[in-house]
Amino acid sequence: MWGEQLRMAFESLRANKFRSLLTMLGIIIGSSTLVAVLSLGNALQGQVFESFIDLGTRRIGILPGDPDAAGARITSGYGLLSIKDYDALKQLTATYPDIFRVIVPEVSIKVRARAKTTEIDALVVGTGEGYQQVQSVPVEYGRFFTASEAAESARVTVLGGLVVEDLFGKGPENKAAAVGQTVVINGQSLLVVGVVKAAGGPFSSDQRILVPAGTARLRIAGNQDLPGRGLQMSSILVGLKSEGKVTQAEALITQTLRDSRRLEKSAVDDFKLNSPTQSLNILKGINGAITGFIALVAGISLVVGGIGIMNIMLVAVTERTREIGVRKALGATDRDVLGQFVIEAITISLIGSLIGIGSAAALVLAIAAAAGLGMILSFPAIGISLVFALAIGVGFGYYPAKRAALLLPIEALRYE
Repeated sequence: MWGEQLRMAFESLRANKFRSLLTMLGIIIGSSTLVAVLSLGNALQGQVFESFIDLGTRRIGILPGDPDAAGARITSGYGLLSIKDYDALKQLTATYPDIFRVIVPEVSIKVRARAKTTEIDALVVGTGEGYQQVQSVPVEYGRFFTASEAAESARVTVLGGLVVEDLFGKGPENKAAAVGQTVVINGQSLLVVGVVKAAGGPFSSDQRILVPAGTARLRIAGNQDLPGRGLQMSSILVGLKSEGKVTQAEALITQTLRDSRRLEKSAVDDFKLNSPTQSLNILKGINGAITGFIALVAGISLVVGGIGIMNIMLVAVTERTREIGVRKALGATDRDVLGQFVIEAITISLIGSLIGIGSAAALVLAIAAAAGLGMILSFPAIGISLVFALAIGVGFGYYPAKRAALLLPIEALRYE
């Protein structure tokens, strides 16, 4: 029964090929747009997320607190970070190796740096050998300083991509030649052991001079110790095993610092936690909103296509009135006629959707190959498109089919 009705539906489409194609046009456009937008949107979102991961989304930055925060304690050195805080967090990271990867300090100092006759303003960042595991610091020439150099407060440095250009000149030959040269900072001569590849962006190390934290403290900054708390730090960076550990890690860090600083329960945190995943969530929301809006437009196109299907099916009912009368006179029931026209509407909608999906797949795969994005076709989008097409076929084909089913045989046979 269903097979016969489906065969008749295809015969009806073949009998009116051009009209059937025009009827499908709205469905084709809507389906192709839906699949292409969702597929490319997911791919672009993945690219953005990977870029943020490269900048260090698997990390949490601990910053000094805001002394003007409501309820802040009025004490000397409120919120400043010190080696005492670093030691407490270092013990925490060792206790939870399944959550934390590495911890490094940041001691930032504005200095004048000189190489030969060139002198510039720069920012020295004293840190640990694990800095590369937390921040995006791809060494282009040379190497990063080692754990032994960090422990010995050695006179070594790694220059950011823009700093090395300002001091030694642009071009790969000058960057390569900078390794092994000497940079003088606050009267201290430091050996350049590496050059960081220029990355651009506000989170990069392009304008930084990286040195071991002990070197920054003993040889560059002088006495930056806080009374009773040790070396003052600009920030502390903690690397995580994965982005999924952020919430748990933030809770542990907060509790550890509150206990270490002996804060009362009613006191506000005199430190701040910062994670790029907050920006990542904002980007995710923006991307989702844009993708959703375009998908909505595609959905409207599908609805318009459904209206076209209804219109053509009403025309088909009028054209085939005598045929309906003959079928009913030969014993066809209202249900048979209803099913026949609904199946025709569903067939038109599904074929249009498949053509649209095929067009979208070709477009998406071509863009993926050209941009090097790999396989990015969204199979959930294909499923959604087919379900929408099925629903539109049923929804917009039911009314014309119902009109056909309610025709009286004698009146249908009289129709000219």
